[in-house]
Amino acid sequence: MVKPPPTFASLEGLLDHGRRDGFDIRPTLLRVLTDLYLQKAAHPLEDERYYTELTLRLIGSTDVAARAAVAARLASYPAAPRAVVLRLARDVIDVAERVLRQSPCLTPAELEAIGRECGAAHAAVIARRPRSSATEAAGPPAARKSPTEAAELCELFFSATAAERRLIVVNLDYTGQAAPALPAMRAKEIVGRLETLALAHNVEAFAREIELAFAISNALARRIAGDELGEPIVVVVKALAAPRAVVERILLFVNPRIGQSVRRVYELATHYDEISVEAALCLVGIWQAAEPREHEAPRPPSAVRRAAPEFGRPATPIAIHRPLLRDPRVRNVAGR
Repeated sequence: MVKPPPTFASLEGLLDHGRRDGFDIRPTLLRVLTDLYLQKAAHPLEDERYYTELTLRLIGSTDVAARAAVAARLASYPAAPRAVVLRLARDVIDVAERVLRQSPCLTPAELEAIGRECGAAHAAVIARRPRSSATEAAGPPAARKSPTEAAELCELFFSATAAERRLIVVNLDYTGQAAPALPAMRAKEIVGRLETLALAHNVEAFAREIELAFAISNALARRIAGDELGEPIVVVVKALAAPRAVVERILLFVNPRIGQSVRRVYELATHYDEISVEAALCLVGIWQAAEPREHEAPRPPSAVRRAAPEFGRPATPIAIHRPLLRDPRVRNVAGR
């Protein structure tokens, strides 16, 4: 078994004890592992990956009582790994019920799919889920955040650390703030242009494409494209449902501060897999409310008309009349 990261260092003795004495340590290990994870509000990627991989293995080999206990602990925890939550939500109803009723990590689309795939018992619990939960469908226009609130949330996201940003995206409010998804064909075209511009290192045009695609200000689009941590770009391409391979290429080439670290690109690509399209669209909606795009004022038609003839005019009148003034016959005619 892989050596635990510092957060889970105390598990080493428990693991050794289980291997040495030969009894089934898995239910106890699953409980202790989860208790350690719940002690922090946010986790570095190393901790999250270790907890997710080990928990998924243990869930698959422990009894219903142990799985239900873990589900009860994770149900109301906003930083629960999505892979673990989705696994528990699709378990038998004795395990899944608390997660389906309480978890803020499940999106409306995921709940709908679980209810459809897992049967009547799961669907009944989902139907009783409180309306105030994060799975509420788009609310009335009055529920949308004001520009001031949106600006505060926008700034909170950009000033956060990488771990905090992951937590923010996972816990976004799904009650009417989400931007509408772009039509699939248009989104595909935009993704293609973004990839081409990223490969060409054309950050200015890349930002302009984001500005036009999501109707946000040019300043905000430039901030997204130039962000040194990379999560805003992940949100953009997730909102467009870009293929994973395209996402990796964009991350490698659009910003040298990101692309120079293969590990960072891998972390961001993993984050891309974890977040949902709905969560990405929620953040896009906040951006749109905070800094909407300013439409460019057209140039006055008179200015265009004045500028155009300058290039097509014949020689100036002075150039025409000078030779005539030197001609005596012309002077005589002028004297009459």
